[in-house]
Amino acid sequence: MTDSETVNPQVALANERTFLAWIRTSLALTATGAAIVALAPPVHRGWLLASGGLFVLLGILAGSQAWLGWRATDRDMRAGRTVPPLRIGPYLTVGVIVATGILLVGAVLA
Repeated sequence: MTDSETVNPQVALANERTFLAWIRTSLALTATGAAIVALAPPVHRGWLLASGGLFVLLGILAGSQAWLGWRATDRDMRAGRTVPPLRIGPYLTVGVIVATGILLVGAVLA
């Protein structure tokens, strides 16, 4: 049996949609970081750079998750194994909370 005969097309397409959702998340996080620095709200520059940099870093992390998650799911799906669990979600959530908190603290201290 070839790979194309063993893979359920619905599952393969769902994996691709998940990949694209992670790419959108990556772009949104990166754009948020760039916008924070470029629009320069009334927050001390150091706080802006820290928050913006963290958002960009989280965007890179989400882009990495897109590729690595798609590849691992595709590999496991073709081998007939269960798909791997999402491990990066809590880290991204905490990262967004911290980046937002940095921005809020910077705004209060400005």
